[in-house]
Amino acid sequence: MRLSKKIEGIVREIELFIQYGVQESEQQGAITLLQRYQNDALALQLMRSFYTSLPEIHEEAIGRIVFISKKNDIFLLGLSTARHAYLYLATDQKALLFGQYGQEVSDPEIFTLFGYLDAQDFFEKYPTFIDCEEYEPVSASGSRFCPVCLAAVGEYHLLGCPVEICPWCDGQLSRCGCRFEQLGVDALEDEEELEELERILEEKGRIPYAKEQRPSYPSAMDE
Repeated sequence: MRLSKKIEGIVREIELFIQYGVQESEQQGAITLLQRYQNDALALQLMRSFYTSLPEIHEEAIGRIVFISKKNDIFLLGLSTARHAYLYLATDQKALLFGQYGQEVSDPEIFTLFGYLDAQDFFEKYPTFIDCEEYEPVSASGSRFCPVCLAAVGEYHLLGCPVEICPWCDGQLSRCGCRFEQLGVDALEDEEELEELERILEEKGRIPYAKEQRPSYPSAMDE
Protein backbone atom coordinates (compact mmCIF):
# COMPACT_ATOMS: atom_id res chain seq x y z
CA MET A 1 0.00 0.00 0.00
CA ARG A 2 1.35 3.42 -0.96
CA LEU A 3 1.85 5.71 2.02
CA SER A 4 0.54 9.26 2.07
CA LYS A 5 3.07 12.07 1.97
CA LYS A 6 2.24 12.97 5.56
CA ILE A 7 2.92 9.46 6.83
CA GLU A 8 6.00 9.11 4.64
CA GLY A 9 7.38 12.23 6.29
CA ILE A 10 6.76 10.92 9.81
CA VAL A 11 8.26 7.52 8.98
CA ARG A 12 11.39 9.19 7.57
CA GLU A 13 11.61 11.37 10.68
CA ILE A 14 11.45 8.33 12.97
CA GLU A 15 14.04 6.52 10.85
CA LEU A 16 16.38 9.46 11.32
CA PHE A 17 15.89 9.48 15.08
CA ILE A 18 16.57 5.74 15.16
CA GLN A 19 19.75 6.18 13.13
CA TYR A 20 21.19 8.82 15.43
CA GLY A 21 19.58 7.97 18.78
CA VAL A 22 19.52 4.18 19.05
CA GLN A 23 22.60 2.05 19.57
CA GLU A 24 23.66 0.33 16.37
CA SER A 25 23.01 -3.21 17.62
CA GLU A 26 19.29 -2.40 18.11
CA GLN A 27 18.64 -0.31 15.00
CA GLN A 28 17.50 -3.15 12.73
CA GLY A 29 14.92 -4.32 15.27
CA ALA A 30 13.66 -0.75 15.61
CA ILE A 31 13.26 -0.41 11.83
CA THR A 32 11.45 -3.76 11.60
CA LEU A 33 8.91 -2.64 14.21
CA LEU A 34 8.51 0.71 12.44
CA GLN A 35 7.72 -1.09 9.19
CA ARG A 36 5.04 -3.14 10.93
CA TYR A 37 3.25 0.01 12.12
CA GLN A 38 4.04 2.29 9.19
CA ASN A 39 0.36 2.71 8.28
CA ASP A 40 -0.81 3.20 11.86
CA ALA A 41 -1.22 6.84 12.95
CA LEU A 42 -1.42 6.03 16.64
CA ALA A 43 1.71 3.88 16.75
CA LEU A 44 3.66 6.39 14.67
CA GLN A 45 2.85 9.19 17.09
CA LEU A 46 3.96 6.95 19.96
CA MET A 47 7.23 6.07 18.24
CA ARG A 48 7.95 9.67 17.32
CA SER A 49 7.33 10.80 20.92
CA PHE A 50 9.61 8.09 22.29
CA TYR A 51 12.48 8.53 19.86
CA THR A 52 12.47 12.33 20.08
CA SER A 53 12.85 12.19 23.86
CA LEU A 54 14.52 8.79 24.45
CA PRO A 55 13.63 8.63 28.18
CA GLU A 56 16.64 8.92 30.48
CA ILE A 57 18.91 8.81 27.42
CA HIS A 58 18.91 5.01 27.34
CA GLU A 59 19.43 4.90 23.55
CA GLU A 60 17.17 1.85 23.37
CA ALA A 61 14.88 0.62 20.61
CA ILE A 62 11.19 -0.03 21.08
CA GLY A 63 10.63 -3.76 21.20
CA ARG A 64 6.89 -4.00 21.85
CA ILE A 65 3.79 -1.80 21.90
CA VAL A 66 0.78 -2.84 23.96
CA PHE A 67 -2.84 -1.74 24.17
CA ILE A 68 -4.11 -1.20 27.70
CA SER A 69 -7.29 0.87 27.52
CA LYS A 70 -9.20 3.50 25.55
CA LYS A 71 -11.50 6.38 26.49
CA ASN A 72 -13.18 8.17 23.60
CA ASP A 73 -10.30 9.01 21.23
CA ILE A 74 -7.55 8.76 23.88
CA PHE A 75 -5.56 5.53 24.16
CA LEU A 76 -3.59 4.29 27.15
CA LEU A 77 -0.65 2.46 25.58
CA GLY A 78 2.57 0.97 26.79
CA LEU A 79 5.88 0.34 25.12
CA SER A 80 8.87 -1.66 26.20
CA THR A 81 12.53 -1.77 25.31
CA ALA A 82 14.96 -4.55 26.22
CA ARG A 83 15.30 -3.13 29.73
CA HIS A 84 12.49 -0.64 30.44
CA ALA A 85 8.76 -0.11 29.96
CA TYR A 86 6.73 3.10 29.76
CA LEU A 87 3.14 4.30 29.80
CA TYR A 88 1.81 6.78 27.24
CA LEU A 89 -1.37 8.64 26.44
CA ALA A 90 -1.89 8.79 22.69
CA THR A 91 -4.20 9.93 19.93
CA ASP A 92 -3.57 9.86 16.19
CA GLN A 93 -2.22 13.41 16.53
CA LYS A 94 0.03 13.25 19.59
CA ALA A 95 1.52 10.95 22.24
CA LEU A 96 2.61 11.91 25.76
CA LEU A 97 4.80 9.95 28.17
CA PHE A 98 3.43 10.00 31.70
CA GLY A 99 5.44 7.39 33.56
CA GLN A 100 7.71 4.39 33.67
CA TYR A 101 5.80 1.15 34.04
CA GLY A 102 5.52 -0.06 37.64
CA GLN A 103 6.84 3.18 39.10
CA GLU A 104 5.20 6.36 40.33
CA VAL A 105 3.66 8.31 37.45
CA SER A 106 3.49 12.06 36.96
CA ASP A 107 -0.32 12.24 37.22
CA PRO A 108 -1.89 9.15 38.86
CA GLU A 109 -5.39 10.61 38.38
CA ILE A 110 -5.05 9.68 34.72
CA PHE A 111 -5.83 6.08 35.67
CA THR A 112 -9.33 7.11 36.84
CA LEU A 113 -10.05 8.44 33.34
CA PHE A 114 -9.83 4.86 32.10
CA GLY A 115 -12.01 3.37 34.83
CA TYR A 116 -9.43 2.37 37.44
CA LEU A 117 -9.84 3.45 41.06
CA ASP A 118 -6.24 4.59 41.29
CA ALA A 119 -2.71 3.60 40.27
CA GLN A 120 -2.72 0.68 42.71
CA ASP A 121 -5.90 -0.67 41.16
CA PHE A 122 -4.31 -0.44 37.72
CA PHE A 123 -1.08 -2.24 38.68
CA GLU A 124 -3.03 -4.96 40.50
CA LYS A 125 -4.76 -5.73 37.19
CA TYR A 126 -1.55 -5.44 35.17
CA PRO A 127 1.23 -6.34 37.64
CA THR A 128 3.77 -6.80 34.85
CA PHE A 129 4.06 -5.42 31.35
CA ILE A 130 3.83 -8.92 29.88
CA ASP A 131 0.20 -9.13 31.10
CA CYS A 132 -0.80 -6.43 28.60
CA GLU A 133 -2.17 -7.25 25.16
CA GLU A 134 -0.02 -6.44 22.13
CA TYR A 135 -1.29 -3.47 20.14
CA GLU A 136 -2.48 -4.63 16.75
CA PRO A 137 -1.90 -2.24 13.83
CA VAL A 138 -5.15 -0.55 12.81
CA SER A 139 -4.50 -1.59 9.21
CA ALA A 140 -4.39 -5.27 10.17
CA SER A 141 -7.28 -7.49 9.13
CA GLY A 142 -9.85 -7.88 11.87
CA SER A 143 -8.62 -4.89 13.88
CA ARG A 144 -10.79 -3.87 16.80
CA PHE A 145 -10.58 -0.19 15.79
CA CYS A 146 -12.11 1.80 12.94
CA PRO A 147 -9.31 2.56 10.45
CA VAL A 148 -10.44 6.19 10.13
CA CYS A 149 -11.71 7.54 13.47
CA LEU A 150 -10.26 4.80 15.75
CA ALA A 151 -13.59 4.00 17.38
CA ALA A 152 -13.39 0.62 19.10
CA VAL A 153 -15.79 -2.20 18.30
CA GLY A 154 -19.10 -1.29 19.95
CA GLU A 155 -18.34 2.44 20.12
CA TYR A 156 -19.97 5.13 18.02
CA HIS A 157 -17.84 6.61 15.25
CA LEU A 158 -16.78 10.22 15.50
CA LEU A 159 -19.53 12.15 13.75
CA GLY A 160 -18.55 12.55 10.11
CA CYS A 161 -16.46 9.38 9.92
CA PRO A 162 -16.88 7.91 6.41
CA VAL A 163 -17.08 4.37 7.80
CA GLU A 164 -20.27 5.02 9.79
CA ILE A 165 -23.39 3.31 8.41
CA CYS A 166 -26.65 5.21 8.00
CA PRO A 167 -29.43 3.73 10.20
CA TRP A 168 -32.09 4.80 7.67
CA CYS A 169 -30.75 3.35 4.42
CA ASP A 170 -27.76 1.19 5.53
CA GLY A 171 -25.54 3.16 3.18
CA GLN A 172 -22.52 5.31 3.95
CA LEU A 173 -23.78 8.06 6.27
CA SER A 174 -21.30 10.67 5.03
CA ARG A 175 -22.43 10.14 1.41
CA CYS A 176 -26.15 9.37 1.46
CA GLY A 177 -28.79 12.11 1.63
CA CYS A 178 -30.69 10.77 4.63
CA ARG A 179 -29.18 13.22 7.10
CA PHE A 180 -30.38 16.16 5.01
CA GLU A 181 -33.84 14.67 4.54
CA GLN A 182 -34.24 14.04 8.26
CA LEU A 183 -33.18 17.60 9.12
CA GLY A 184 -35.08 19.21 6.24
CA VAL A 185 -32.00 21.07 4.97
CA ASP A 186 -29.84 21.04 1.86
CA ALA A 187 -26.55 21.21 3.76
CA LEU A 188 -25.22 21.13 7.31
CA GLU A 189 -24.01 24.64 8.02
CA ASP A 190 -23.72 25.16 11.78
CA GLU A 191 -23.05 23.47 15.11
CA GLU A 192 -26.72 23.37 16.07
CA GLU A 193 -27.55 21.29 13.00
CA LEU A 194 -24.72 18.86 13.82
CA GLU A 195 -25.99 18.51 17.38
CA GLU A 196 -29.52 17.89 16.09
CA LEU A 197 -28.19 15.30 13.64
CA GLU A 198 -26.42 13.49 16.46
CA ARG A 199 -29.61 13.56 18.53
CA ILE A 200 -31.84 12.10 15.81
CA LEU A 201 -29.19 9.50 14.92
CA GLU A 202 -29.20 8.24 18.49
CA GLU A 203 -32.99 8.39 18.60
CA LYS A 204 -33.18 6.28 15.42
CA GLY A 205 -30.52 3.87 16.65
CA ARG A 206 -27.02 4.90 15.70
CA ILE A 207 -24.93 2.02 14.35
CA PRO A 208 -21.67 1.52 16.29
CA TYR A 209 -18.44 0.34 14.73
CA ALA A 210 -18.11 -3.39 13.97
CA LYS A 211 -15.21 -5.26 12.37
CA GLU A 212 -17.29 -6.20 9.33
CA GLN A 213 -17.65 -2.51 8.47
CA ARG A 214 -13.93 -2.25 7.67
CA PRO A 215 -13.34 -0.90 4.17
CA SER A 216 -9.96 -0.27 2.60
CA TYR A 217 -9.74 3.18 4.13
CA PRO A 218 -6.44 4.83 5.02
CA SER A 219 -5.70 5.76 8.60
CA ALA A 220 -6.79 9.05 10.13
CA MET A 221 -3.46 10.60 9.10
CA ASP A 222 -3.68 9.63 5.43
CA GLU A 223 -4.85 12.93 4.02
